[in-house]
Amino acid sequence: MDGTTRVRDLRRPYGATVIPSWPPQWTPSYDGASAFPTGEDGILTWVERMPNGPGLWLTMRLDGVARRGPLLWSGPPGLVELERVLRGQIGRVIRDIGQVEIAPEPILEPKPIVAAARSGQS
Repeated sequence: MDGTTRVRDLRRPYGATVIPSWPPQWTPSYDGASAFPTGEDGILTWVERMPNGPGLWLTMRLDGVARRGPLLWSGPPGLVELERVLRGQIGRVIRDIGQVEIAPEPILEPKPIVAAARSGQS
């Protein structure tokens, strides 16, 4: 994969082990809906940052019913990059989004600071 990661490869620590982050654990609906999502069913409809957390809230629709799930992961990609990638996937099937590749973020080396000292001038 040449340094890329697929969305489905994201992981996070859980106690002494590491578990998959994808697909999110969708919260069940208590609105009388008869269809419960099996992780990769449904269409992604919304992506937003957790206001007080390190991850993203995703919203999907299945049979006309919206469900939310947290996406938490450890390591790259960064929050901004994954949010950008997933926002570009809105309208796609959750199963297909798992195959999307995330290119590594470029490592920005600090630029040298060049200061010209001019004697006698302020």
